[in-house]
Amino acid sequence: MISAEQLREALHYDPGTGIFTWLKKVSAKTVIGRRAGTINKDGYRQISIYGRRYYEHRLAWFYMTGQWPSALIDHENLLPGDNRWSNLRSATKSQNAANTHVSAGNSVGMKGVSWHSGAQKYQAHICVDGKSIYLGLFEKADAAHAAYQQAANDQFKSFARAA
Repeated sequence: MISAEQLREALHYDPGTGIFTWLKKVSAKTVIGRRAGTINKDGYRQISIYGRRYYEHRLAWFYMTGQWPSALIDHENLLPGDNRWSNLRSATKSQNAANTHVSAGNSVGMKGVSWHSGAQKYQAHICVDGKSIYLGLFEKADAAHAAYQQAANDQFKSFARAA
């Protein structure tokens, strides 16, 4: 694992833009002054340095704090390539999961809401620390979504994202 000193000798991080640029030639492909890293299939930028690949957002945390993140690093605006310091925050797995868009497979189109065919009503549910919590049955999808949103705000505070 790279040390903070090695990181700062090899790369410059601009907290305002979230961009790392090379200060030192660490491989044959390194070009001093050029932006470091490549974007993976999920949209996250990764930087290879001294034979090891790191996520750029984790390097940004390490660069700024001098400590490797002990938890996940959440992109507040959901953009995996936006590694500005103001967009990064430490998060638990539950908090990170709360800060997501509604899943593509959600047939209702509202986070935390699904159709209960047996009851012929909408049901609301939320997942906290890996446990699904049932929030009730509702005549209207909007009411079920409001119950989810209230629970998400209570549980996840600034990490809660309704849509």
